[in-house]
Amino acid sequence: MVKVGSFILLMLLMACSSAPELVQMTNQGPAQGSTYSISYLVPAGIDYREDIDSILLEMDHQMSLWVNESDVSRLNRGDTILLSLDLANVIRRSKEYAILTEGNFDVTIAPLIKSWGFSRGSYNAHINIDSLMSFVGSRFIKDPFKDSTYWLPQGYQIDVNGIAQGHTVDRIADFLTRRGIVNYLVEVGGEVICSGAKNSGDVWRIGIDMPTEDRGEGMFQTIVTLDSMALATSGNYRKYWVNDKGQKVVHSINPKTGYPVVSNLLSSSIIAPTAVLADALGTACMIMGVDRASSFIESLPHVEGYFIISNKLGDIEVVTTSGWAAYEFN
Repeated sequence: MVKVGSFILLMLLMACSSAPELVQMTNQGPAQGSTYSISYLVPAGIDYREDIDSILLEMDHQMSLWVNESDVSRLNRGDTILLSLDLANVIRRSKEYAILTEGNFDVTIAPLIKSWGFSRGSYNAHINIDSLMSFVGSRFIKDPFKDSTYWLPQGYQIDVNGIAQGHTVDRIADFLTRRGIVNYLVEVGGEVICSGAKNSGDVWRIGIDMPTEDRGEGMFQTIVTLDSMALATSGNYRKYWVNDKGQKVVHSINPKTGYPVVSNLLSSSIIAPTAVLADALGTACMIMGVDRASSFIESLPHVEGYFIISNKLGDIEVVTTSGWAAYEFN
């Protein structure tokens, strides 16, 4: 028994000593009109940059409105196409999230975004809302898994920017997980998902920006820790135009009215099991306003919200759901 026990102990020690030392790789660069930063722990010599860049390029070729021959651009021109699995999943989830949020998240607002001028970097105050609203409503676009080909109803267009980055984050996280990587941080355009810990053993920490127009680094309203959860933040404090009356017109368009929202909600940060869900919910909350948004997020399982508002005096206040404190870094 002693010899057998000694043999087992020796084998365990050999197994431990042969385990490769992990190093933290970080890949960064431009992506989807913004930037990406991905860190993951792997044995020395392994680098997935090319694979990650390939996924990012693939997502652009499918979903970007800035790529003239992307699948979404072709759909918006009235083409009938064969959908990729990624875009099919994004469209199906978009339809599901439109129902979940009672229409406050809707990818068919593309004609409104274009007409208001936000996609061109300008502002148009004179548009025919009633006419455009006849082409808004995710319930009118078909299930992407129903037929072998896909098209949009005549006059309809989609803008999946409110969900594409979250989907991309989940896609890259899935790529890493399938390769046995359990410690990683994936961030694309501010949407992030984390698993495990850093090489130091510390948990992944994510900062939520202070709602200022200055993009100064390190100006965080709060910091959270994440493990096997995602975080997405939506905000209007840097995305607006000033109309001829001197009023700020924000980029969040209410799919139910066709008009930009008027609200004291500056940003909404959502923690959820997936980045695509957090992304969609964050967008929807900016439409709802803080009261409806906080109660809505409170009703969802495994989802928490952090809402920054400007009170009547112009001071910053914070509203959170009941479980948010468990994620805050102390």
